[in-house]
Amino acid sequence: MKQIAKVFLSKCRDYKMKNEINEFNNYRKKYNSLSFSDKKRIACRWSKKYPEQAHFNFEHVDFWLRYIVNGHPKVLEIGGWKGDLALKALSSFKNIQIWHNYDIIESEPYQRCNDYRYKYIILEDYIWNKSLEIEYNVLIATHVIEHFSWSEFVSLISWISTNIETVLFEAPIPYTGENINWTGDHSTHILEKGWEQVITEMQNYGFKDLNRMDNTVIFKRCK
Repeated sequence: MKQIAKVFLSKCRDYKMKNEINEFNNYRKKYNSLSFSDKKRIACRWSKKYPEQAHFNFEHVDFWLRYIVNGHPKVLEIGGWKGDLALKALSSFKNIQIWHNYDIIESEPYQRCNDYRYKYIILEDYIWNKSLEIEYNVLIATHVIEHFSWSEFVSLISWISTNIETVLFEAPIPYTGENINWTGDHSTHILEKGWEQVITEMQNYGFKDLNRMDNTVIFKRCK
């Protein structure tokens, strides 16, 4: 009986995984026709289905904050979910002035970071359409850019203020690629290009890559 139960549970898991991948594939197929409101609605629905989406390598973030970021940074985070990364960073670095997390998820009541320097800001439009009142000087996005199309990524980096001195991107994307196909992947990954293309595009907008560590690249604005 135990063996039969194991086989049954395994088949149920496989069926569930197959359905989820089909849903993600359909999302990718229609991605370019979706409005911001559509994407926000879908993301909020999936946030209930997949409640743990805080992905980052804090060792890399720690290195960035300790050795690359200068002075008393004003941190702009994109897609910081429930503030998990901010919580770790703010507890470790007392020199951080502010840490603001911009995300599309309606999860303000569930924020995990209560530090007085932290603020969660819900986006009602693409962040590159937003005028910021605060002059942030560092930007971080972990496991975010892979969810953008290439044209959206270019819109993002062309929007980055000249006040931003350094950027950290972490993303599980290939080293290079011009037309990456995510079909069959259990994710909502969209980005069609790889790190080589990301780095080149960042250089086009005045940033040089300082460090490459696993799925993380640290950029510094050229003087």
